[in-house]
Amino acid sequence: MQCNWLGERVATVDVDRAISNVINNKEDAGWGPNAVFRFPTRGGTGAIWKGVAKLLPQDKQKYNQKVVSLDKESKIATFADGRQIQYGALVLTSPLDQTLRWLGKADLASRLQYSSSHIIGVGIRGSCPHGSKCWLYFPEDNCPFYRCTVFSNYAKSNCPEEDQMLPTLCRGDGSAAEPTFSSETGPYWSLMFEVSESKYKPVNPSTVDLGRAGSWPAVVLDTLKGAVATKLLAADAEVVSLYHRREEYGYPTPSLDRDDALAEALPWLQSFGIWSRGRFGSYKYEVANQDHSLMLGVECVDNILFGSKELTLNQPDVVNAKKNTELLYRSASMSSFR
Repeated sequence: MQCNWLGERVATVDVDRAISNVINNKEDAGWGPNAVFRFPTRGGTGAIWKGVAKLLPQDKQKYNQKVVSLDKESKIATFADGRQIQYGALVLTSPLDQTLRWLGKADLASRLQYSSSHIIGVGIRGSCPHGSKCWLYFPEDNCPFYRCTVFSNYAKSNCPEEDQMLPTLCRGDGSAAEPTFSSETGPYWSLMFEVSESKYKPVNPSTVDLGRAGSWPAVVLDTLKGAVATKLLAADAEVVSLYHRREEYGYPTPSLDRDDALAEALPWLQSFGIWSRGRFGSYKYEVANQDHSLMLGVECVDNILFGSKELTLNQPDVVNAKKNTELLYRSASMSSFR
């Protein structure tokens, strides 16, 4: 993996400060550019983009429309229902390696690497023992996850109401809960874990039985055991909710050959009127957060319409080092594009 992506993306570690915090058991929230951020009180981060969608013309939005073929020379997209759309410029957010293979550039696609992600959610009865912590990283080898988020600290609505009665599904270490356990009230708190998967780090594909919780992928049990090993969760904690989701495309890897591959792939697609942008559309991890992805789209459209420079795509260090104050949404400006 190359190091150019680091830039302003990763907080610089103050070793003396970190050691002092550990010795004095001090929580320190002032690390990095995203040490403070906003989070919706309801609906998770999805609520942000549903809100953005409401600002745009509803008749211009269509979802769950599957494209089955793309004719780059004729600039025609064909959908699963047989419809065809002629385009002048196409903004494409599908994974770049898939697009390249689709259009006959498998050799170029093979130069791009990515990892998959397993998201595991655990809801627990009781009061959160982790103070104001938000997310924590784990380089240790005694757990499968690299990051854990104390998701209940983000918004009260991320957990059920305290008076809601829920049964205990299993214990914190994955062992079966006593059959005498009946539904009880809260309070509740929650953890969200992220486990990476790639050819370098395989994940056990088998399933395991977690008693009253039913059958789950083995990575869920491994995560529970890892949470106990790292003292995030007590072995006898009452787990009332479990969640697992696997995303094939989790993280675009800033591999050694990535920049050279992108320098060839993106202009080639653009020569056919295809602007490949987004977390995996442009494959740049350093500008692949949700806010980055939004601006990649905004600047891409500005480039198509006016020839404007795409700062987020081409100058990650610049956009990561400052807060945006130049490009602001103005509702009145939308009328000219309707």
